[in-house]
Amino acid sequence: MPTDASTLPRRVQRTRPRRKGERGIPDGARYVGRGTRWGNPFKVIDLGKSRWQVIDTGDRCPSLREEPQIVDEQVYARLMATRLFALHTTTIGKYAYTPADLDDLRYWLAGRNLACWCPLPAPGETDWCHATHLLTLANPHLDFPA
Repeated sequence: MPTDASTLPRRVQRTRPRRKGERGIPDGARYVGRGTRWGNPFKVIDLGKSRWQVIDTGDRCPSLREEPQIVDEQVYARLMATRLFALHTTTIGKYAYTPADLDDLRYWLAGRNLACWCPLPAPGETDWCHATHLLTLANPHLDFPA
């Protein structure tokens, strides 16, 4: 079903509030970062000297502990963390979403903009943030641009 991209829910970047009482996200958006039930357990760590590692903050994937995934570019680490989140929220994953989880996710997140700390991509670049995956899970009836 074709949809006007300007009306689609989208990912927004959370910011640090500048004044007391500000939320750091636009009105109506939901924060889905770590500390919420929708946060990505796969975190990108800066090792310094242009080296990045993906870790599992929930410690359910021993392979990331036994065989550390270290790359030379942050974008590749973000890609890995996002792909791992997408894989592990399927029925075979370590963080599998049950049908009840998906119903709950759709109840709370469908039709809303989703906020995360990840930087927004430049125009034309892929958005390597777990919130983009959550948008597709929360709104399965919508066609999001690739």
